[in-house]
Amino acid sequence: MGQKQELVESTFLSSITSRSHAEAHVNNTDRICRLTVTIEALKHIKRANKSMKDLVLKVTAEGKSRKFSQMNVKADELGGIIINRSFAFEITDIKRSTLLVQVYTSGIFGNKILGQSKSILVSDLLKTEEECEISLRSEWYDVFSKDERKQLPCKILMQISVGVPQPEQNVHLFVGTWNVGNAHPADNLHDWFSTTSAYDLIAIGSQECEYSPRPPHTDCAKDWVATIKSAIGSDYKLVHGLSRGQMQLVLFVHKDSQNAISEVLNGSEATGIGHVVSNKGGICISLKFWDTSLCFLNCHFAAHEGQCEARNENYREIVGNLRMLSTNTDILNQFHHVFWLGDLNYRLREERTNDKQSFSNTASWDAITNKICHKEFNELLMMDELHREKEAQNVFYLFSEGEITFPPTFKMKRNTEDVYDQKRLPAWCDRVLWFSLPGFNVRQLSYTSIPSISSSDHKPVAATFALTALALPCDSKGDPNNDDMRWHVRFTALQAKNLRASDYSGSSDPYVEFFGQNIFQEVKSKVKFQDLNPTWNPLQDIPEIVLNTSSYERLKKDFIFVRIADFDYTSRDDTLDGGTCDFDAKISYRGCPAGNLTGTMQITWQRNVTKRKLQITKSFSIKTQILWHQLKRHITSKHIFSDKTS
Repeated sequence: MGQKQELVESTFLSSITSRSHAEAHVNNTDRICRLTVTIEALKHIKRANKSMKDLVLKVTAEGKSRKFSQMNVKADELGGIIINRSFAFEITDIKRSTLLVQVYTSGIFGNKILGQSKSILVSDLLKTEEECEISLRSEWYDVFSKDERKQLPCKILMQISVGVPQPEQNVHLFVGTWNVGNAHPADNLHDWFSTTSAYDLIAIGSQECEYSPRPPHTDCAKDWVATIKSAIGSDYKLVHGLSRGQMQLVLFVHKDSQNAISEVLNGSEATGIGHVVSNKGGICISLKFWDTSLCFLNCHFAAHEGQCEARNENYREIVGNLRMLSTNTDILNQFHHVFWLGDLNYRLREERTNDKQSFSNTASWDAITNKICHKEFNELLMMDELHREKEAQNVFYLFSEGEITFPPTFKMKRNTEDVYDQKRLPAWCDRVLWFSLPGFNVRQLSYTSIPSISSSDHKPVAATFALTALALPCDSKGDPNNDDMRWHVRFTALQAKNLRASDYSGSSDPYVEFFGQNIFQEVKSKVKFQDLNPTWNPLQDIPEIVLNTSSYERLKKDFIFVRIADFDYTSRDDTLDGGTCDFDAKISYRGCPAGNLTGTMQITWQRNVTKRKLQITKSFSIKTQILWHQLKRHITSKHIFSDKTS
């Protein structure tokens, strides 16, 4: 993979033309400043004991606004409410950017301003402009009238974080999964998180996590989050929590890294009865750590022996149907790194038995537990369904998993460390896997289970990772006279092989769609009818791709995503495959292999052809209108449209 990526980058670099002419545009090294504003509380609002449903908080920085409303709380007797809401901004002009917080009510007759903070210069928040060190503040800020002349009683408790990151930052992750067994977890889960160093991010997925909450908590989700927080300590802040049925996923960030977090999203896909019941399925949370995107997906697959294909289908449904970003492609082609965790429920199966046949007898149980006692895990892993299905490329295509050196995590007798229940064969049901785009690498540091936590019939699993997060330069404003100069990608060869048949005829009508965060406009190739191994003529079939970015450093880390679809006259076009355009890209459908896309491309720095076409079209339209008006005046002058009748 590393050699392939080097080849790709060298191909890009060697094909750049007129480099000296583009020097001013591509060598920008100014990095984005991240501003994070956490509104912790309000006080002295003149609405004591009244609902806050119509109250709106609006935070504005560098012309971009974030809002928070629908607060289902009441102000206390002093007019105070707890908010605890964070807003993240990327600041490109530190010297002139300002921060403003407004509080207002929204009603049928419009908005009513209750007050606002004074405008704060972002540069004033930094200790020194040269060093751009991160400065953290948590204090009460005064609120003023709209013209900032009159100070009002209301106050806003805010924590403001601002700073410019290093171009590359080492990030340490803790990823844990546990089937809680619908039982109260132990009050002390420190063994799960024991370490000598801090993590930047902690992601915990749980399944069958439904039990009676313990005081003072009113529901299970709050009890569970509080239990984790007591184990990891006060240095960690909750980024986001998601609960669907008996599945929960929570993400925490270390206080020293919270300024790096932005664009937090979540999604879910039920694979239970009718694809509605969420007893099985997946839930996920994605975020950006500076400019590196991460997705954490917690799932619970179909249970019981003999249900291997049902588990495979659960995986394919989640990959194919779960959407996070506004793209028509699966989650494996949306993020730099995807971490997949959960109770996957894959069992141990002897090679001589078929998928529908159970071998949960005493002899088999004795043989397996005997191998566990002697730590003969490699022999047992040859019986592991997930290993087999993954090698056959039926599931988790291109995913990685660390070496398993710990005993099976299911099915344990509760309140024991290493005693298995004879009702089921032991199995490694609880797993953590990961997938990364080319050029983005993850190093697993540890992968283990926690025998000392024994309230469930599953043992918790912990995996730790190290990766490099990027903080890429801002796009240079460049020469205002050349603001339409852009990088252009031109394919000089493009073909696909062994595509999936999507039509009843046993063939497909494929076309290629190119998209990405930094593409000026989505581009589609021409359709190749009835062809599973199509070749596109680069001059006639594929328009040029125009990139929005002008920064050379961003360009080196950018991706062009590909969706190969089947053209359909009567219904929505079916997705055939998707992948990352890497010249020789393995493409997938619902997380399984579905062919290859190969080709070569050339990149040039030139005027924006898309913008130029729009300008030509606009010019043609204007000239056509002028000619039409001139023709109309000419015709009218001859009284052809006269009101007089002959």
